[in-house]
Amino acid sequence: MVSADRPVPKPGPPPAPQRWFQERTSPYPWEQDGLDHIRRLMPNVEPHRAWATFSFTAASGRINECDLLVAVPGGLYLVELKGHPGRVVNNGETWSFYHEDTRRPRTLSNPLHLTDLKSKELKARLAWAAKQLGLRDRVPRVEPIVFLSAPGLESTLDEVQRTRVYGRDDNSTGLPWIWRDLLGRPPQRESQRIKPEFSRRLPDLLKKIGIRASTAHLRFGDDWTLTPDPLDAGPTWEDRLAERTGIVQEEGRVRIYLTAQQATEEARQSVERAARREYQVLQGITHRGIAQAMEIREHQGGPAIRFRHRATDLRLDAYLALYDATLTPEVRLDLVRQLGEAVRYAHSRSLYHRALAARSVYVSAKDDGSSPVLRIIDWQSAARDFDTTGMSSILTSTGGRHIGDIASGFLAPEFDTPYADPVDLDVFGLGALAYLIVTGQQPATTRGALVERLRSEGGLHPYAVTDSVSDALDELVFRATRADVADRLDSADAFLDGLNLVEQDSPTPEPTGGGVDPLEALPGQPLDGDWVVERVLGTGATAKALLVIRSTEADDDRSRPDKRVVKIALDEEKAERLRAEARALELVGGGVVVRLLDGPRTLGGRTVLDLEFAGDRSLGALLRAEGRVVYHELERFGNDLFTALDQLAAKGVRHRDLKPDNFGVFERADGTRQLVLFDFSLHGVSERDVKAGTRGYLDPFLDTARRPVFDDHAERYAAAVTLHEMASAQRPVWGDGMTDPRTATDETPTIAADLFEPALRDGLVDFFLRAFHSDVDRRFDTLQQTHEAWRSIFAGADAARPVTTPATVDMGTGDAEETRDAHVRAADRDTPLEAAGLTPRAVSVAQTFGASTVGELLDVPLHQIAKARGAGAVIRKELNRRHKQWTAALRRPAERSSSRTPKDSPEEQAGLATPGLLTVDDMADLLTPSADRKRSSKADAVRLTLGLPDASGVPQSWPTQGEVARRLGITQASVSRHQSAAAKEWAAATWLDAVRDELVDAVVAAGRVMTAHELAAALRARHGATGENPELAAAKASAVVRAAVEAEVWAGMNSGDEDAGPRLAVLRRGARVLVACESLVGTDDPSAPELADYAQALGKQADDLASRDPLPGRGVVLRELRAVTPPDGLAPLADTRLVALAAAASGHAAGSPRLELYPRELDLAKAFRIAQAGAGVRRDIGVTVDDVVSRVRARFPELVLPKPLTHVPIGEALRAAGFPLEYDTTAKRFQPPAPEYARVPSSTGTSVSAHARLVATGHDPAVLIRTKLTAAIERGGFVALTLRGGQLPGTAEAIIRDHPVRPVDLDREFLDELRALVAERGQDWEKVLSVDARFAESGEMSPGLASYVRATWTRVADHLLDPANSADAVLFVHNAGLLARYFDEGGHDLLTRLQNAARRPADAPRGLWLLCPGESALDTAQLDGRTVEVLGDSERVALTSTFLVGLRGDVA
Repeated sequence: MVSADRPVPKPGPPPAPQRWFQERTSPYPWEQDGLDHIRRLMPNVEPHRAWATFSFTAASGRINECDLLVAVPGGLYLVELKGHPGRVVNNGETWSFYHEDTRRPRTLSNPLHLTDLKSKELKARLAWAAKQLGLRDRVPRVEPIVFLSAPGLESTLDEVQRTRVYGRDDNSTGLPWIWRDLLGRPPQRESQRIKPEFSRRLPDLLKKIGIRASTAHLRFGDDWTLTPDPLDAGPTWEDRLAERTGIVQEEGRVRIYLTAQQATEEARQSVERAARREYQVLQGITHRGIAQAMEIREHQGGPAIRFRHRATDLRLDAYLALYDATLTPEVRLDLVRQLGEAVRYAHSRSLYHRALAARSVYVSAKDDGSSPVLRIIDWQSAARDFDTTGMSSILTSTGGRHIGDIASGFLAPEFDTPYADPVDLDVFGLGALAYLIVTGQQPATTRGALVERLRSEGGLHPYAVTDSVSDALDELVFRATRADVADRLDSADAFLDGLNLVEQDSPTPEPTGGGVDPLEALPGQPLDGDWVVERVLGTGATAKALLVIRSTEADDDRSRPDKRVVKIALDEEKAERLRAEARALELVGGGVVVRLLDGPRTLGGRTVLDLEFAGDRSLGALLRAEGRVVYHELERFGNDLFTALDQLAAKGVRHRDLKPDNFGVFERADGTRQLVLFDFSLHGVSERDVKAGTRGYLDPFLDTARRPVFDDHAERYAAAVTLHEMASAQRPVWGDGMTDPRTATDETPTIAADLFEPALRDGLVDFFLRAFHSDVDRRFDTLQQTHEAWRSIFAGADAARPVTTPATVDMGTGDAEETRDAHVRAADRDTPLEAAGLTPRAVSVAQTFGASTVGELLDVPLHQIAKARGAGAVIRKELNRRHKQWTAALRRPAERSSSRTPKDSPEEQAGLATPGLLTVDDMADLLTPSADRKRSSKADAVRLTLGLPDASGVPQSWPTQGEVARRLGITQASVSRHQSAAAKEWAAATWLDAVRDELVDAVVAAGRVMTAHELAAALRARHGATGENPELAAAKASAVVRAAVEAEVWAGMNSGDEDAGPRLAVLRRGARVLVACESLVGTDDPSAPELADYAQALGKQADDLASRDPLPGRGVVLRELRAVTPPDGLAPLADTRLVALAAAASGHAAGSPRLELYPRELDLAKAFRIAQAGAGVRRDIGVTVDDVVSRVRARFPELVLPKPLTHVPIGEALRAAGFPLEYDTTAKRFQPPAPEYARVPSSTGTSVSAHARLVATGHDPAVLIRTKLTAAIERGGFVALTLRGGQLPGTAEAIIRDHPVRPVDLDREFLDELRALVAERGQDWEKVLSVDARFAESGEMSPGLASYVRATWTRVADHLLDPANSADAVLFVHNAGLLARYFDEGGHDLLTRLQNAARRPADAPRGLWLLCPGESALDTAQLDGRTVEVLGDSERVALTSTFLVGLRGDVA
């Protein structure tokens, strides 16, 4: 028992609540010192609490490291500590800390941005926890602040960068103090105060979201440690420095992709795809200017990639901010060159970044900032064409959600546009980064500011910021950043070519005492004695190449330039590649393989090779500038290629990277050109490395169980792709361009047969279908067999007989030379060159002068033929001999006479008629009926029957009696009576007898059947027409032909001789009128109906042939037309006549002088591409619109051209066809960009800009927009049409004209309804206007006006939603400014009602289009600043300026 007198113990005081939470001391003494500073100052009273050094996982999946969260009366603060001592200064957002104990300042980007991101994610998690725990207290905003905790810190941060930045109390200058000026102050408003109740529940909230001091997320794999502070972060990723210690200490950068914990499955897959894309696109990429992805692995449940990186590497903007004052112009230009060469290398591997920005580039440099080396990162939004040249695999959306806002000031204006050309995007990024490097300033801080600047200036001008920029450099940056992609530089090659000119114009810096570092040598600087750098050829994966020159004295004591290429290893690791290349060249160099002149040797501390100069430009540059090579050079270049491969095979050497950009085009002393193979940098690469090389040239069927290693078939595959490019200027395409050929069923790729030389087409197709076959057992077995097959193509074409004409179809067979001589003698001025007896080689050269017929060749002066570039002496002699022979035989005396005598008749003066012949105009006048008596319809019936033009215009040609009767409103019997009477009169006209005989002779000579149109053209050619209007002349000729044929039929039918009859018959087959010879008594000739049926069958076959893609060649055309069964008794038609008749009898086909068939409405870009209308244009001369049209007309004479025919549609079609010609409005000529030069080091060539191939691949942006609009009409629903405000005039009218929509002028609808409402309620309209004016001034709407406005919007909605008005309509709402003005008073409700109704298929209207002008077509859909909600990209169409110009029919 307890004693009664023992005192009862009293309860003690409750334990003091914990206010400072920190599991473990920080491993960084400076950080713990800063935390202790705040802890000492924080009182032990409510509501003060703090959590130090913890981490939490955000909803996005990001693991956020936090230094300190502190609750004080004034608010809830997330504190980021930085303990760098000394003095801090800033340049923009880059902070630099200087301290006497360090040689190099410490730099970092303003950490407030990342802290703000953590604060928002922490606030969201706390709000979630409060909801889970059922707390009703409002979770306050978590405010981000930065605490520079180093004692004695001196700050000179500017007023912007000082925002939310604090220093130590009593021991810092230039900054407010952390406790006195922030944490210790009361709240600014009482509503912001942190109450003790909330502070006491804060530990529960933090426990619920799972804060921890774990560092598991800082381990990457088994032996890599990540830094707690992120290096950088984006919306879906973050970067951390990584370190591995052990025997060898290594550094790296790990990109962690954040797979969301509470995000949608679609968002998670998008992030994972971005990670896989970044890793995959960088495989096989080995260039010092491109980040190297070392490994990918799972990290904390999501993908992460480790890259090569050094802790001292700086982001480009940070590097420029730190060393801006010390960077020389030469160093800045070198940085620009490095960037351009890295992009060019990527493009040559079909890799496109698409989002180049300052944050996407890191710089490695020495401690003093010298010797900088750029490296491009952030390839998560990249595109890569892994299989072929097809652009469909890369013309996809850019994945902009994985790109941070900080990059937006560098992105091209079309970045967000679907199917934006990746080459154009990268060229703009190049220019924007060049602007930053040259000026030290960003082009713009926000996307909106960049778009506005481009809108007003058209591009970026560095001279607007700094006076130290040369005109050439300013022009280069401006052309690279043009807002309109049509005006922008078309490739990284073009950018570097412009940079060459900038460097040549720049003063050459004096070398330092130690001489010039070969890797840093600039044009004009001496290198290695008397050699001087002429230009930088480029930098590849292993080396940089310089063209150097010196003067040497020849035997004649004249000074001549001596050129060679110096190839410099980028570092000693790459030097081994140069040594391997040297070993290969020692074995195979010489002839058509570049020679090793010296080395490997050491120059300026670098390993170098001295190589033979392979030519001023590469084969790839030649193909991009001039298109495919012509017949004779295709054979010669192909033989050069095979000779080079034979040299290699003899020594057991493989090149491993055969492609046009690795062949130089060397001009020999005799003016002919040969190929020289260079760049053996991949020699020695393991056969098991099947990815080494260039995409598009690598055999796609390697890396399989059957072919696990690189083999001879793969080497020959690359050679075949190169040959295909020589023959067509394009690479073959496997399947759809996206599917891996190994998983597809296609045995062969798509061959660009329509671009081959016509005479070689069939042979080339057979060759390439075998060379590219997916089964190597069905390819050529050996190099010799491949070469023999190549030679046989040309041997077969040389031995082929010329195509026949009516004059040569019956010639006997003899040897090839005799046959050609006979064809030469039979040729006339209109004979196609293919049928005139020239060899195919001579025809090919003649066509380079625009000549396709004998007459056109005679118009080419002999001295031009003598200078035919690249043509051999044999070909030039043949053309000269035949030119002289035809001149003597075919030139008219008047043309050969130097004296000109006056001519009597107008026809003779025009050179159109033989003296004594009536002209077409004369004959038409004789046929024109005169009115005989009142109310008689005979004259009109006859005129309409003949199709004679009058004051009302040109009537229908060859109408039926029924059509004439309907036109005149009389009976068909009356028309028949009038026509019979007229035919009798025509048969009696003696002047028409000769014409009838001419027509019979013409039809017989043409194979006994012609179309009426052909007969009219023949008559017009023989008799001439004085009028200048071709339509009137054709109508008159057609009238004469009909009268003569009708007279012939009438005369034959009414002849007294029963054995006689009409010699011609008129037959209709569909829309075609045919004139055929009748089968006379006692002959075996086919009947007229049989001939007409035959012509109709040929026409159908021609339509089929013309509709094929690619267009078939001459051989296929003749073979398939010959397969059409002719009627019995018909003599074989000549080749030329067979094709002409088939085209004339077809519905839409036309024939070319090369005996090809094509659709008359052939796409203009395709026509330019096939005709090579933009190839070979010299920059100093250029071509006019008429020149281009003449080129395409020579190949496709009946091509339908756009009207009006200005340089705008011609220029667009040229670019789409792959010819990036620029129109000079002053000279009124198209000109090519600056020429390219050969690049020796490696794989640096880019193919023609992808933008220039958009039309050909079906992704022309204008066509895509039109397709979207057409689809929107068909499916209904809501679509916001966004456009730049300056493009608004005329756009609504053009859309209404071009699309089946019901226009709604919304402002007019509203005002009409408002007026009606005001009138109904008996109010004064002027009073309503005055009240509205006060609303405009004050922004406050009176209740009375608000009620009127809301009621008016309701009326407008009821009217527009009434099924009787819009049941099956697509409403096109434009001029909707009042909707934004009264947005909050019913305007928004109206828009929402209309949108939702359009989205419901059963409701009216069926569709709704809303025209939304803004600062840019790419901006968010809005009306005068009011956002228009859209449900994804399917509800938004950006109307680009190019599309709108075409839609409105603007004429530039």
